[in-house]
Amino acid sequence: MAQAGIHALIGLKSNKVFPHEKGLYPAIIIGSLIPDLDILIVALSSIFISIERGTEIFHRTFSHSFFTLVIVYLIFMIFGEMKKNQFLKTLGKGISVGILLHIITDTFLWFHGIHFLWPLPLSEFNLWESTHIPVIIRNLILSSEFLFFRIYAWFLLNQYLSNPVKNGWFTTVLSKWMKIEFLLFIAFIFFTYFEIPSFTFLFGLAYIPSLIMAIISTLLMWHSIEPTQKDRI
Repeated sequence: MAQAGIHALIGLKSNKVFPHEKGLYPAIIIGSLIPDLDILIVALSSIFISIERGTEIFHRTFSHSFFTLVIVYLIFMIFGEMKKNQFLKTLGKGISVGILLHIITDTFLWFHGIHFLWPLPLSEFNLWESTHIPVIIRNLILSSEFLFFRIYAWFLLNQYLSNPVKNGWFTTVLSKWMKIEFLLFIAFIFFTYFEIPSFTFLFGLAYIPSLIMAIISTLLMWHSIEPTQKDRI
């Protein structure tokens, strides 16, 4: 994974690139975030196998595959056509674009391989394969996940302030979430500096709810994320 907050921010700024369609931009953000939900499967699999083995099998495999992207797109297109529902088609387009942006970002901003063509029995693609990353650098990068979640929450809050449509009550939650993510960032910088042995386990405990919160926040701020007429100019 690259920083999930970065994935979300790239999706948020996609309104500068793609033509406007109702629901497209929030769907791109959701698509940019959901590939890393495979970490939930890794966590559950740790009941039966090691985390390392679970990561090898489930992380950056099916959720980061071009085949999965195409299947998701086709499912939404087929149901949208059956129901004569253009919004479903737009959702499918947005989620698929988001997944593609996630895969591209991970390729350049993370140091592990990706199984682009899962389930074909091909080796993973790793742009950084010959680069040795010290553990402390890896942990600092992981720690910054929480800083980027905090930045994403700030952007969502500002989206609402510039386009206050629905769920205004959630801005209070966003403000608290920003503070929590910043505290997590400071805590994990501390863990990195003192080389806490259980860093990876603690990171997973904090990262999973942070990622879920980012997705929930996007859904609740959906209407405010939609670009205004001013944004489209």
